[in-house]
Amino acid sequence: MRVLPLLLLFVPTPALSARPLTMEQSVTLALEHSPRLIEGRAEAASAQARWEGADLPLQSNPQLQAAVGPRLRDEGDTLELNVGISQQLEIFGQRRARKDAARAATEASRFRLESLQVELAADVRQAFGRALASEQALRLSEDALGLAEEGRKVAKERLEAGAASHIEMNIATVERGRALQEKVRATRLRHQALAELKLLLGMDPNEDITLEHALRTEVTPQPALSVLVERASGQRQDVKAARAEWEAARAELRFASRDALPRPSVGLAYGREENDTIIQGTINIDLPVFNRNQAERGASVARERRAQQRLAATERFVRAEVELALSRYQSAQAAAELFDAEVLAALQENLNLVTEAYRAGKVDSLQLLIIRREALDGRRGYIEALEELNTAHAQFLKVMGTLR
Repeated sequence: MRVLPLLLLFVPTPALSARPLTMEQSVTLALEHSPRLIEGRAEAASAQARWEGADLPLQSNPQLQAAVGPRLRDEGDTLELNVGISQQLEIFGQRRARKDAARAATEASRFRLESLQVELAADVRQAFGRALASEQALRLSEDALGLAEEGRKVAKERLEAGAASHIEMNIATVERGRALQEKVRATRLRHQALAELKLLLGMDPNEDITLEHALRTEVTPQPALSVLVERASGQRQDVKAARAEWEAARAELRFASRDALPRPSVGLAYGREENDTIIQGTINIDLPVFNRNQAERGASVARERRAQQRLAATERFVRAEVELALSRYQSAQAAAELFDAEVLAALQENLNLVTEAYRAGKVDSLQLLIIRREALDGRRGYIEALEELNTAHAQFLKVMGTLR
């Protein structure tokens, strides 16, 4: 296991009033407060409630019937009373099919919520990495401005001593203006990156935060692509959700077929007739002669076919997504490793040497400018390489379906 070097990249000292945050703390905070999960949580809660409703042993309430009135006769009127209660029953597997459909739909909604959480975690890691990179870019712009101001000061001293021309002084002035412009740009990008991160975390935009982390990652060997694809297929939440949706669609199709079958109602009736008491058992059966649930059965067939095709498509995408993410991650690792400690140290040494040489009049302003920009571009390239490595790692975790 190797850790990429962090030469010239240091974590800033936290402000006393700022809230310190690490990358993993930010992920946890987003999973708790991000508004992006509100709809997913509501859908999961609704599906759970529907499952609990489908689990009821009896789906309909008892029905009470009552009739009272006089019986008119020549011999004399009498009061007749009839009272009955009945309950509809599901005896052809409707309840089981309904429960299976509701259970699978609940699992699908839960997996979709987990998939949203994985996507959110990846977005937070990328936003956190951008914010870190923007902070380092801002510090780099401040260093560049300091070097430009020092170069302008030396150029002025050389001009006053007759060792430099006005052209050299103008070059130093232009370079200072360029460095000022870059600092303004870096400041704006840092504010934008922090604002985007706070939005993902569901934080108050005015709350101050300090990022306690560094743009680095541990480089570890990855298994073969086939192993990663198999692992992703087994643990990715979108694949699990697609499987659950297919299972729910098949259960709904079974329910639609069974829903066309009769649902008998059994009951008990009590009556008073001519001063006699009558107690009877009752049964009512609806006859599916005209409406045999044709429309719902047809719609269920279409939903089942769509769910099956969606599952197949999702499973096909897994390999392509894992392959692309792995390739990007490996390329980012290779690019970041180019900036090893020796390269960065050489750039910094050249920067120090050329500055002293220019002060001593051993190099001209053009050589100073070239070497200085080369050193600063090297540091900037290192920041960009580590940001890309962080982004590639976040995307790799996302396609593998893992939060950590």
